[in-house]
Amino acid sequence: MKNFLLLILSLMAGCEVSSEVKGCEGGWVELTCIYPREDQEYQKIEVINPRGAIIQTTKKDVWEKDDRFSLYHDTRNKNLRMAIKQLKSDDSGEYNCKFYPRPHSSPETQKLELKVVKDGCRTPFNQTAYRTAKTTITCDFPKKYSYVKFICKDNNEILEEILSTQSSVKSNGTFTLTDTNSFNMSISNVSSQHAGVYWCGVKSKEGSYRASLRKIQLEIKNITSLKRSQTSGQSFTYWCEYPQDAPIKKFICKGEDPSICQPLWSTSKRRTNTGNFSMEDDRERRKITITVINVTTDDTGTYWCGAVNTDNRHSNPFFNKLEMIVGEWTNAAATGLLFCV
Repeated sequence: MKNFLLLILSLMAGCEVSSEVKGCEGGWVELTCIYPREDQEYQKIEVINPRGAIIQTTKKDVWEKDDRFSLYHDTRNKNLRMAIKQLKSDDSGEYNCKFYPRPHSSPETQKLELKVVKDGCRTPFNQTAYRTAKTTITCDFPKKYSYVKFICKDNNEILEEILSTQSSVKSNGTFTLTDTNSFNMSISNVSSQHAGVYWCGVKSKEGSYRASLRKIQLEIKNITSLKRSQTSGQSFTYWCEYPQDAPIKKFICKGEDPSICQPLWSTSKRRTNTGNFSMEDDRERRKITITVINVTTDDTGTYWCGAVNTDNRHSNPFFNKLEMIVGEWTNAAATGLLFCV
């Protein structure tokens, strides 16, 4: 990973510039060719790919898409941005950005050397989040290094950046950067508009390239949600049903965010007792029975009933959400019963 994205800029003879960038197979890169001369207006810009095909801009300050390739002639920042999606091994090679001051004049050229690799790339991940809850996207960068890290969302036209380590802003309301080292981003109050494809990536500090490292497909689902008010010292039972294809190992965890909560009680065995919680898995009826005795105010919180997914390409599935508030003892009944379907 240390040399995963190695950008080498070297001035060549005349106005030619050469650069080399590495990108992940199946991911995307965005490369920037700067104007050879800032005081020059260029009437025409084209890119010649390694196979000799010509991709050219016909408009200014808008993205133009040609299959997996997109170009953006940015007149304000005086550059040409080129995005390549769904990278393939044969995308490797030399790209020539040709800037024409006039339509038929001799071009000024900048060369980009792209190498598509598999080493150092992260496995794509399918994550499920639940409406009105919280979820965390974990980029899982293998170690700390000097590149700028970011998360963006793919809206089919452009890769819209949400947060990065380069920005002083760590939260924009819904999205919050929670860990700058491995780069985790939480989404609060999840809704259907948050569904889609997110990318974790790195970019150069000066903005000459961006490249993806990991793809996260975020799916939004509904979940059965229950609220329970208990009094300290009471006991209750609830049932958590699960589908036929659910993984074998079920668990209960506590926290607002099920994507990062740690299991507190598990059905690794047929029956398990831990403190004042006990669980029993009836696999024939596909139902977990959870009994809580002598609750205290420390038990207040949000609990999730889920299962451990053995496929590391998918998040754990959850079946039920319980919001419990425990108050101090009153003259209320000492025992309650809760049915959870």
